[in-house]
Amino acid sequence: MRHALTGLAVAAVVLGLAATPAAAAPSGCTGRYDHKTYIVACTTGDGSYRAWITCMTVAGPGGMVWRSTTYGPWATPGPGTGSAATCGGTPLMAGTQFG
Repeated sequence: MRHALTGLAVAAVVLGLAATPAAAAPSGCTGRYDHKTYIVACTTGDGSYRAWITCMTVAGPGGMVWRSTTYGPWATPGPGTGSAATCGGTPLMAGTQFG
């Protein structure tokens, strides 16, 4: 019984040392449209984020409608950082993806 308790104690210490602190998701994020571009900036937190935008394009015979989603580059929170996604059609919706 004593060996079993010692093994549990060692396992608890090892697992405790292997645990990493929880990361705080990016926060303080603001987004805005600039014509056909959606721009996002986050001020604090860990991890990464990027802008996305979904657009509609009417083209081809009979006016076929195409929807597409474009993603901006991944960015980390902080001053002077941001991500922008641009589309070639009419913007329908946009937002921020966290990674």
